Formats: sequence, structure tokens, C-alpha cells
Amino acid sequence: MSEEKNDLNAPAAPAAGPDNRADAPQDPPLYEGLKLPDGILFDETSLDAFKTLSQEIGLSLEQVQKLVDFEGHFLRQGVSEEENQKQQIWENWGKQTKEMYGPDFEEAVSLAVRAADAFGGPELRQLLETTGLGNHPVIVRTFNEIGKRISEDSFPGGKSSALQDKTFAEALYGKNN
Repeated sequence: MSEEKNDLNAPAAPAAGPDNRADAPQDPPLYEGLKLPDGILFDETSLDAFKTLSQEIGLSLEQVQKLVDFEGHFLRQGVSEEENQKQQIWENWGKQTKEMYGPDFEEAVSLAVRAADAFGGPELRQLLETTGLGNHPVIVRTFNEIGKRISEDSFPGGKSSALQDKTFAEALYGKNN
């Protein structure tokens, strides 16, 4: 009888097949045809890691698609909740600003808007609107104060002290000189 010897410490012989050749074709893209949910952005690195893991544990394209759709549902739900929270914060800022100015609210906001437009232009106005900061009491108060300081000086019932049809010399020295 012959004894067969099994050496467990010997390196395993490479498996025969096309993958061990230098001219082996590249692996096809993992889960080609996978559809990502509309409106949801997935980090490319994380998505590639997910695909690799899914392949390692032997998931089919259909199984991976179900998992991606499931995750997309929760991402959408999280975005929706976050948007609702932001909207609530913006509304609370608006209420605080209205309470701060009371009956002078419209005038205060109008002056603040003019100041923001004068110094920041449409870009600042868009930033304040898209971030909701245009409702924040501190922002409104700040721009309202700026607006007051850049307004033309006037006395109640009097004329504006702004220069009107004067030459530069008349503005400096008066008309009599």
C-alpha cells in the first residue's frame, strides 16, 4: 500500500484558468445595470465598496438593487425631515424678528433689504434667502442699523441735508464765498 502524503504547509498551486494569465481580460463592471434612486447622491467610494462587498458575499444584481432602493428610501426620508426642521427654524426666526420690531416690522425689514442690496447686491440677497438667514433677528437688526446709518440725514418736517444742485466749491465753502 502506498501512503499519500498531504502537506498542509505547502503553498497551494494556482488555480488553472484565464485569471492567472498576464493578458487576462478586465473584470466586468460590478453590478452593471444597477439603478440608483433619482435625486439621491451616493458617495462613489462608498458605493464601490458596497458593490465589492456584495460581490464577495454573493449577492445577485436583484438583491443589490433591493438594498440600494431600501437605502434610497431612508435617505429621502432623512432629507425630508431635515428640510422640515430647517423650515421650522426659519419660521421661528421670522416670528422672533416680527416680535422684536412689532408694528415697525415692515419699515425695519424694508430698510434692512435696501442696506443688504446696497452692500451685497443680488448675490447677498440670494444667499440670505436660500439659507434662511434673511429671517434671523440678528441679521435683520444688523442690516436695519446699516440702513439707518446710510440713509440721508433729515429733520422731521425739514428738507433733506443731502447736496442738491451745488457745485463742489459751494458744498465746501457755501454760496457766499
